[in-house]
Amino acid sequence: MSSKKITNVIGRMVFDSRGYPTVEAEVQVDNNFYGASISPSGASKGKKEALEKRDNDDNIFLGNSINENVFIINNKIKDTLVGVNVEDQVLIDKKLIELDGTNNKSKIGANTTIAVSMASLKAAAAANKTSIWEYLNNSSEKKLPLPEIQIIGGGAHAKGSIPIQDFMIIPNGAPDFHTALHWVFKIYKLAGEKLFSENKLYGVADEGGYWPYFNDITSVLDFLVKVIEDAGFEPYRQVSLSLDIAANNFKFNKKYRMSNKKNILFSSNDLYDYLLKLIKSYPIISIEDPFAEEDIEYFKKLKENSPSYLQVVGDDLVVTNTKLIKKAYKKNAINSILIKPNQIGTITETSNALKLSNELNLMSILSARSGESEDNFISDLSVGWKMKQLKVGSFSRSERMSKWNQCLRIGEKFKDKYAMHKIWNF
Repeated sequence: MSSKKITNVIGRMVFDSRGYPTVEAEVQVDNNFYGASISPSGASKGKKEALEKRDNDDNIFLGNSINENVFIINNKIKDTLVGVNVEDQVLIDKKLIELDGTNNKSKIGANTTIAVSMASLKAAAAANKTSIWEYLNNSSEKKLPLPEIQIIGGGAHAKGSIPIQDFMIIPNGAPDFHTALHWVFKIYKLAGEKLFSENKLYGVADEGGYWPYFNDITSVLDFLVKVIEDAGFEPYRQVSLSLDIAANNFKFNKKYRMSNKKNILFSSNDLYDYLLKLIKSYPIISIEDPFAEEDIEYFKKLKENSPSYLQVVGDDLVVTNTKLIKKAYKKNAINSILIKPNQIGTITETSNALKLSNELNLMSILSARSGESEDNFISDLSVGWKMKQLKVGSFSRSERMSKWNQCLRIGEKFKDKYAMHKIWNF
């Protein structure tokens, strides 16, 4: 009979979707079962995220190599975890945190710890001869998350483009997950055809969305609403808009730079007025990081003066950190948070952030990063943790589609096939 103890931990360098080195960890159990997972990487990062460790040797991968991370896994982490019960995720993560010994994973790197932590969870599921989502979710509630999908990328995901990072759609009126993806397919393909025919298509952004040329933000929103309608859908009732402003990335010297082509600078109050006008003029039901982290009072102001259906989402503001989530909640700054495992560095700490969010009645959205891989762990996690929304990028490129495809595989097994969480009812 298997003891389910960890017998080996292996680290290796692989590449993410942007071609940068990243960490893969493999955890073996009794030489019969194993789990392997790849650390993602973000382009837009909160100032208080756990540290992503790199070698910083300009002669190797322009400073992006992770040789030291691999060495740490193959030696220190292996020595620490061999003999530990793979089912004891809390203990595994506690040992990783203690081995690092800092408050932001700066010694061994959050990209190191999260790869090992995720691989351990995968190995535990394998040792129990079950899927990850079933290992985590033994309740009768089986639903897929509502997808939030990028159509147009800007900001840090499409350098030289418009400042807002993500222009997304949410198929909030779809009856099930399979139908939701069908709706997204129609809108995504039609958007591409229109951009190409209008000679506005520059390329593809980091997360698979289109990288177009538009003069301003309202032109993008007008375009998306027209595409939704031309695809045969009703804004609000069936398909709505979601924006990731990622305002940290375009605030300089206390001013927000609203155009990468023109010298248009907004104060925090100017940006507040502008966003509130957009929210009232377009079918926007979710807005993420509308201001830079230090402008938390403007988060509150926007939340209090927006329609009740609007999600005001903290990402860079809270970085999957329970202390920062509590602070934002006490300030009444948000009603929703993004959950990104690599922002905090272990599955246990990510789970704690989700539990706190649920206790505070905040909506939680599980999210991938702009630098992703073929690892579809996040899809299982969303169902295993009963999360209501999932954001992994666009509807193209295999590192994105692997996540949506895994959701389809999971949904096939439900009694209510492809059942999906419903959040808005217009």
